[in-house]
Amino acid sequence: MPAAPAMPAAPAAHGDLMQTSPAPRPSSAFIGASWAALLIGIVTYLSGLWNATMALNEKGYYFTILMYGLFAAISLQKSVRDRSEGIAVTGIYFGLCWISVLLALLLLTVGLWHAPLQNSEKGFYAMAFLLSLFAAVAVQKNVRDLARASAAAPAELPGTYIPAAHLSQYPSRERMMGDQQKRLQMALEAAHMAIWDSRIVAGQVIDGTVSWSAKGATLLGLEERALTQPFRSFLDCVHASDRDKVVDVLQDGVRRRAGYALQYRVVWPDGSEHWLAAKAQVFMDGGGHPERTLGIIWDITEHMARELMIAERKELAEVTLSSIGDGVITTDPQGKTRYLNRVAEQLTGWTNDMAQGLDIGQTLPLADECTGEAREHVAMRCLQQRQAIGISPRSQLITREGRRIAVEESAAPIWSRDGDILGAVVVFRDVSHERKLSQQLSWQATHDTLTGLINRREFEHLVANALRTAKQDGHAHALLYLDLDQFKVINDTCGHGAGDVLLQLLAKMLQGQMRDSDILARLGGDELGVLLPHCPIEHARLIGEQLRQSVREFHFAWDERSFELGVSIGIVEINQDSKSMSELLSAADQACYLAKEQGRNRLHVYQESDVMLAQRHGEMLWISRLNEAFTHDYFRLYAMPIVHLHDSPEHHDEVLIRIRNSQGDLILPGAFIPAAERYDMMLSIDRWVIRAVCHHIQSVRDSLPPLAALAESRRRAPALYSVNLSGMSLADAGLQDYITEQFVQYAIAPEQICFEITETAVIANLPKAQVFVRQLKALGCRFSLDDFGSGFSSFGYLKALPVDYLKIDGVFVRDIASNAINRAMVKAINEVGHVMGLQTVAEYVENAETLAIVRELGIDYAQGYAVGSLRPLTAGVD
Repeated sequence: MPAAPAMPAAPAAHGDLMQTSPAPRPSSAFIGASWAALLIGIVTYLSGLWNATMALNEKGYYFTILMYGLFAAISLQKSVRDRSEGIAVTGIYFGLCWISVLLALLLLTVGLWHAPLQNSEKGFYAMAFLLSLFAAVAVQKNVRDLARASAAAPAELPGTYIPAAHLSQYPSRERMMGDQQKRLQMALEAAHMAIWDSRIVAGQVIDGTVSWSAKGATLLGLEERALTQPFRSFLDCVHASDRDKVVDVLQDGVRRRAGYALQYRVVWPDGSEHWLAAKAQVFMDGGGHPERTLGIIWDITEHMARELMIAERKELAEVTLSSIGDGVITTDPQGKTRYLNRVAEQLTGWTNDMAQGLDIGQTLPLADECTGEAREHVAMRCLQQRQAIGISPRSQLITREGRRIAVEESAAPIWSRDGDILGAVVVFRDVSHERKLSQQLSWQATHDTLTGLINRREFEHLVANALRTAKQDGHAHALLYLDLDQFKVINDTCGHGAGDVLLQLLAKMLQGQMRDSDILARLGGDELGVLLPHCPIEHARLIGEQLRQSVREFHFAWDERSFELGVSIGIVEINQDSKSMSELLSAADQACYLAKEQGRNRLHVYQESDVMLAQRHGEMLWISRLNEAFTHDYFRLYAMPIVHLHDSPEHHDEVLIRIRNSQGDLILPGAFIPAAERYDMMLSIDRWVIRAVCHHIQSVRDSLPPLAALAESRRRAPALYSVNLSGMSLADAGLQDYITEQFVQYAIAPEQICFEITETAVIANLPKAQVFVRQLKALGCRFSLDDFGSGFSSFGYLKALPVDYLKIDGVFVRDIASNAINRAMVKAINEVGHVMGLQTVAEYVENAETLAIVRELGIDYAQGYAVGSLRPLTAGVD
């Protein structure tokens, strides 16, 4: 078997970079003796052949044997030495060298044995032959040693010595080696690198020594003289956390007999930390055992600082991306997934590792919320258009588990410094709650939350659409306006909770009576609307009658009580001649009103020729006029005196409202108050009057100097301003706060204001009226019960209300001079009022005779043209 190749021996270190042992070098005497022996042996052998009594061919034979033997001996010596130094020599070549030498000896021996020579001559030839062989081997060895010594150790390197006499023999090689050495050293210095050499003892790195070039000491923070030291001492320079790693990596390289690379920290004597990188190769000795590691080290402190900064920034970016509430996914230029943050993982169901390399459409599949179909991906649009793509509406994310989540997503390209697209970043977030809330708000914007029916606003929109189709296509539709009868009775008797339940039940019942195309809406309170598409008026009447009959047969039970209901229905046709949506609703409302006026629980079809509808229409026109009066400040206040009849200087003014229109006409309240009450505008009018009166009181007070104002107020100013309140205002929960705000804003004493409420308003809102009166009286306001005596239960309500004045209804007062019964009624009311501690006021005192009787009966105040006429109070309010 051929011998296994030996491991290469470690190369010698370079002189001034590393301290090394001197290379083996033959002496000059030994070299000369070797050459002399070789020449002597060859000359002796050849001279013997020249003088021998042999044929010429025999001499050639012996000469050939000599040359062959010399070559074989030299080859054998070289192969033996190469193998000893670890240089690969094949077993076949090594064997042939031995065979060649033995063959030369054998041929010489056989030739001499048969040669016609004396024994002494044969011995002479044998000795000369052997001498030549050994001399040739010695010369080859000397030449090789000299060449290796010259190549490995130039004269100027420490630890190496070459005599000057020999240097002169190799001038070109020396210069070449010097140049190489300088270039190597310059390259190492330019790279801030150093050579290090670690000796291995018994296979253990830690038990050996380590040497550096001069730069190595600088990198370790040591003095330059400390270039060689035990490996354990070197470990003292290494950061405590990295020592085990350094030993383990080096020892692993020894075990594997291979190179290694590592990074570690060293601590300088001043305490500063520095990063070093090392690369080295393990070299073997002649026996194939690890002898040393030789390599380079360099400082990477700045590099590691940059790496640390980059790592920190990357970690910060990842922490930031993980902390934000939005999902973030990045892709490569082809739309392949690169990164998912924590939120993206949670929303999609894919982990960052699982999603690597997947198409973005697979990682983040998006569908249209309305159609359910896949939509063009925002990331791919971004990459194709090379621009940011804004939020896409109505998107759904289909998760890995198949769930659908409402999302909003956007994408932007990621640009390199050179302007190339590196990929895209997609930002998306779960908007399920917001979208659900938006849907709820959208539903609430078009539906009544109590009944689930569409509301007035949406109903008006649908009526407008129906009107448009009627004008365009000639189709006829019908509009029904429903107003429940007796609903207020149930509300007042059983409470609003019962009324709410009733509306819900009725809505469900009525929807069951209608076609799928029909539309039922709640227009407000107890009013409902029905739109019947493609329905002529005759058929609409039948449907309306069916609805009326269903409501009539509906029985509502609450707290062991049963109620029957009715419904009044107004019907109007929607055709090509219809003018506008608002006029259609107004016509249906008027028809419903007439159905109520005609006895309730019936239908009325709108006809433009109806006289009652014309009157109703006139009332509705007042709505726009009242709004115009508010807008242009057409309202005017007038004062009617209330005079004390028994020599008291105190007097009052009742404040009355009028409208001065754009033509200058003065409109009395009887023309517009019914419309205002019908269409819920009295609350706005009452508030306007309260504010105007407070403004007037402030203006009068501020127009006079302080002392004059005091004297004048005592002499001329009324002690009290009486302001009328409607029943609607008594039921308004926010009116008290509004009144208090006006008192504060205009610095008004509450004692200057008296609120007049009618018996009718009190009867309709007794519980609320009681609370309202008590709370404002606690502030200092006074109250007057107006038109007292007009109802059958006036005295009963009088006991329930803590009022200050009774205003006796003018119906009784105006003819007390001729009607004994009315006189008796006025007298009785006055006496009851006085017994209850109230002051009385007689209305409609229009002449001296009536005034005399009122004074005779002991009534406290009189109001009418007999005591004072109507006068303007203010021109309006700024």
